[in-house]
Amino acid sequence: MNEKNSIVIVENSKAIGLLLKNNLEKLGYDQIHNCYTGYEAITTLTDLVNQNKCPIVLLDYMLPDMDAHSVMTQILEIQSDIRIILETATEEDDEGIQELMRTGAYHYIKKPIRFEALKSIIDTIELEDSSISKEDGLDSKLNEALVSSEIKKQVDNLFKTVKQGSINQFIEHVGHDEDLVRDYFVELENKKQIISIGETKEITCNNCSSIKTVQRFFCPSCKSSNFKLGKLIEHYDCGNITEDNTYTDDACPNCKKEIKALGVDYRVMHNHYICNNCREFFPEISSEYLCLKCEHRFLLKDGRWESSKIYKLIDT
Repeated sequence: MNEKNSIVIVENSKAIGLLLKNNLEKLGYDQIHNCYTGYEAITTLTDLVNQNKCPIVLLDYMLPDMDAHSVMTQILEIQSDIRIILETATEEDDEGIQELMRTGAYHYIKKPIRFEALKSIIDTIELEDSSISKEDGLDSKLNEALVSSEIKKQVDNLFKTVKQGSINQFIEHVGHDEDLVRDYFVELENKKQIISIGETKEITCNNCSSIKTVQRFFCPSCKSSNFKLGKLIEHYDCGNITEDNTYTDDACPNCKKEIKALGVDYRVMHNHYICNNCREFFPEISSEYLCLKCEHRFLLKDGRWESSKIYKLIDT
């Protein structure tokens, strides 16, 4: 029997975290790590990867110190093939959820979390791991049949989650023979289960041509991803520029003078990014792309673009 994966639960609610732990123990898992903040999760995952482990991650959509996109980006930077299962009460057709799925999340589970839904996802992961470990021992025909069956299952599961996507995204997500994926899309289209709704252009890695990339945003000054979007106030008299919440009773936190007239005493600087590490602020955030296949980093201007058909699941 294969050794069970370690599991990292990144959950804001301690009650839900404990429930998930109990359910995973019922499924035979004993290496379970509960984390309640994004920072704690990144630290725990780094330690596990340094021990040559590739844990499964259950990631809460809402955390107290950073959002799911920031946590997921940093997790995939640590190890690009970590499987991340999003857990949230947000509807699956929400653009934020779909963006995280396109970025590299493995699956999506809706709150309140049911044991059967969790077990189904974990069973799929175990089947994938089992098929990979047995692959070398199968003869070619049996192996092709197994891979084809697994591809169909993964494509079907992904369509249930995202409803639509480019064929290249499906090929990258499944990670198997491209021709078998395309053959299955033809089969689904002939059965009137999916329909092509146009084409899209996707950025690809300029090193290995993979479209499985994630955009990382960071502070232009210290390169940290620990930032937030806020509103600043500049007091003309003393030149102080700080967040609006530092002005108590309209008094400047630096010189203590009252600010009265907008445009005369002060100005408001909307939609500025504020770094929680170095405290610098800036109107635009820096970004780069990380290839999840070869871990190459590149700027938007250096990426390559590839056209791909978009397919949509037909509701039955």
